[in-house]
Amino acid sequence: MLAPVVLLASLACAGLSTAYANRFGPPWQSRVSVDTATLYAQADRTSAVVGPLSRGKLVVVVNESTAPDGTAWTQTPDGWLTSNQVTEETEPWIAEVTVPSVSIYARPNTGEPIRRTAKRGDLLRVTGASPGIDGDTSVWWSTTEGYVALRTLSESTSDWAKGWTLPSADAAPNGWWGTFRSQANVRAAASTKAPIVGTLGPGDRVKVLEEVAGDAVSGNPTWYRIDGGRYAGAVVHSSLVTRMAPPKQVVVDRPADAPAGLGTIVISRSASSLTYLDADNQPQFTTYVSLGRAGVETPEGEYSTMGKYRFDNMSSATVSNADHDYFLPNVPFVQYYLDGGYAIHSTYWHDQFGLTESQGCINLTWADGAYLFGLTQPKVADGNIARWAIGDVKATPVMIVQ
Repeated sequence: MLAPVVLLASLACAGLSTAYANRFGPPWQSRVSVDTATLYAQADRTSAVVGPLSRGKLVVVVNESTAPDGTAWTQTPDGWLTSNQVTEETEPWIAEVTVPSVSIYARPNTGEPIRRTAKRGDLLRVTGASPGIDGDTSVWWSTTEGYVALRTLSESTSDWAKGWTLPSADAAPNGWWGTFRSQANVRAAASTKAPIVGTLGPGDRVKVLEEVAGDAVSGNPTWYRIDGGRYAGAVVHSSLVTRMAPPKQVVVDRPADAPAGLGTIVISRSASSLTYLDADNQPQFTTYVSLGRAGVETPEGEYSTMGKYRFDNMSSATVSNADHDYFLPNVPFVQYYLDGGYAIHSTYWHDQFGLTESQGCINLTWADGAYLFGLTQPKVADGNIARWAIGDVKATPVMIVQ
């Protein structure tokens, strides 16, 4: 669901005008794109120097403005730097907790439930910066576990963190689905010494992408690298996973007006599955999805992929029937098919695939979403963030059936 423009910081210097580079407004995460950037106390090179920032440093943008002399400035929580020294960052990254402990909230508001408490050194995958919701005026880090305060995390450089990478799109077709009978520790690598990056409980579902040899547990050295929502690319011991029945392939006739040469996406509400049919209407790929809960159901009908984004912000603020407030930065592999924010997209905040869990969208794992994104029209060229099906640009049919 599309995000509103949210202004979180007032202008610090008189005479500045606002002209946001991000289409939704602040906050968002960026990286320093020059060898050394200078951070100033004000949007003025004659103001006090707060300090240098090196290339690649992550910063949170809370405001952008243009000075009377035409210089574009970016405000961070610690000061100002010229906007030509930073580039927006949409990719997730691995952080470690830098304070003795930090609460991870279900949503970006201190009145929300605390999902868990992380301790110093724990690893979290960060998906972006988020404004507070429901009256909260803070800026938060959004992680796959929930929301944490800004000054509690830093980018991890540990070998464990470097090994916890996201799965590639080409891993999706050969995976199989599993579930858990009891609580299971998820680790950054196939070792009992690797950090626990989270837990999966009874009813959670993951897609197993490959077997990995690692530390033997009760004589069994086989681990599984998983795809999913919260811990995509991490590993669990094979003894913890029970294989599920495969998702049901559903084949329907192509719409009569569908462009020639295109495949078709078929969503089955009863089976909670997605099937991609090739141009000859033969099943090429089938997987489990999570669909809308009662009251926010995924609508049946014939649609098409009218617009695609590699990453996009989603918010309850622009959805009339959301059953709770939310803000989700940098949702990956988004394919909009119906006005009102309805989309097919990867999901990083839950692992309830094959169940009803969404706000009406069609939720996929990370790799499944990436793989489907590459199959459909309109194509988004490498280096681009989005493309819309306008004019003679084709769109892939989307059939949502019972």
